[in-house]
Amino acid sequence: MKLFIFGGSFDPPHRGHLEIIKYCSKHSDKLLLIPAANSPLKNKPPVAEGYHRIKMLKLMIQDIDSSIEVDEWEINQSGSSYTFETIQYLIKKYPDSNFSMVMGVDQLMKFHRWKNYEGIMNSVQILGFNRDSCDFTPPDEMNLTWLKDFKVDISSSIIREKIAKGDSLENDLSSSIQRYIQNNKLYDYQ
Repeated sequence: MKLFIFGGSFDPPHRGHLEIIKYCSKHSDKLLLIPAANSPLKNKPPVAEGYHRIKMLKLMIQDIDSSIEVDEWEINQSGSSYTFETIQYLIKKYPDSNFSMVMGVDQLMKFHRWKNYEGIMNSVQILGFNRDSCDFTPPDEMNLTWLKDFKVDISSSIIREKIAKGDSLENDLSSSIQRYIQNNKLYDYQ
């Protein structure tokens, strides 16, 4: 089975994530979305609690006709989320699978700082998505399929700033996720 892994804070999940999800669901037998509990390379934990991010991811994928699953393993771990440990867990859970890990360019640029990044490269194929605003060339030694022409340039941190300022989100978030954020008063939604 061709299994893709897409992890991240998803704080909140946005249209950029959705475009990546749609691409990956067409090129894999199964796509696992793995929201992180706490990223070791970020100064702060995610703003929204894990259960909110899981709910928003499920809202995002509800209309996609494909084999996509939100895996809660990292959310249920205490402490920081280390990708290498998640990959080891998934290899045991899906022993007959070929794994590809989906990464945005923002994470690829700091991949060399990840815990056991060499072990990750030896365990999975990496599928890298670029952004319009980035001029990044991945190192040759990476086991990488590079989608340099990916045209979505959006980030969760900018969306949180827009929410705080009361700016329009119609180009950034689906209406169901906007409603969820508003109804649950996430990110200081006014």
